[in-house]
Amino acid sequence: MKLKIPFRKAQKSVAVVRLSGLIAAGSRGQLNDQTLAPMLEKAFRKGKPDAVALVLNSPGGSPVQSSLIGARIRRLAEEQIGRAHV
Repeated sequence: MKLKIPFRKAQKSVAVVRLSGLIAAGSRGQLNDQTLAPMLEKAFRKGKPDAVALVLNSPGGSPVQSSLIGARIRRLAEEQIGRAHV
C-alpha cells in the first residue's frame, strides 16, 4: 500500500532503451523505424516514465530512417506530455 505524504515528492522513473547497429531500411539486425516502433512505444507507455533515455551505439546510416525514428520519438513524447496534463 502506498502512502501519500504531502511534502514528499514521488520518485521519478526513467525508461532506458539500448540500441546498437547500423541505421538502415533493412530488417536483419539493423535499426529502422519499423523494427524500433514496438520497442519505443513500450518504453513510453510501460509504467508511464517521466523520461525515456536512448543509449545508441551506431556507426550511422540512412538519414531517412534517422529522421523517421526521430519523428516517432518526438510524437511519442508529445503524446506522453498530453496524457500527463489530462
